[in-house]
Amino acid sequence: MGRIVGHPVVHAMASSPDDVASARVWPLVTSGLLVEGPFVPQVLATAVLGVTAIRLAGGRVFWSAAVLAHILGTLLVYAGVSIADAVSQSGMATLLREADFGVSLVWCAALGVLAGVAWWKTRPLPRWAWWLLAVGPPGALLGVTLVSNGLGFYEHVVAFGLAAGLVYAARRWSSVGDRLRLLGLFDDRTR
Repeated sequence: MGRIVGHPVVHAMASSPDDVASARVWPLVTSGLLVEGPFVPQVLATAVLGVTAIRLAGGRVFWSAAVLAHILGTLLVYAGVSIADAVSQSGMATLLREADFGVSLVWCAALGVLAGVAWWKTRPLPRWAWWLLAVGPPGALLGVTLVSNGLGFYEHVVAFGLAAGLVYAARRWSSVGDRLRLLGLFDDRTR
């Protein structure tokens, strides 16, 4: 991406733990709009995984997972890196200034949503599809994590976990809403 728009633009839109610690939070949002690495494969992977996740879990779950994974997942990793650096001189100081950007957390969130659909059985699936969703996304995450370095090594796993957890929470919240409607305590048709 730096070759297309120039390194100063990329670094202005990228985030880092030091930026967030000094209250520069806007790059936390803009960093997810950039692509690190090969542009076309990442955009296609994000689109295919996103559309598949939307079809299986719904748009609200996917987009919530994408935003949650990108913002909260990044903040959790930044906090962990900052704490690890403060507690011990473990070499984490270089990560505090690392430019952090890319859409990878969005497609890791999509992987988490797809795995969550299988793991939490949010919809009936043929056995082959269940196996594909239960095993494929974690396998893809493992492969991506093994080739990642720096902040991405941690962020990918956190994004996946947050998204899979959100699928579970959405399923639980949906069943709570159904129970409230049965009791007559909540009727969303009156809105």
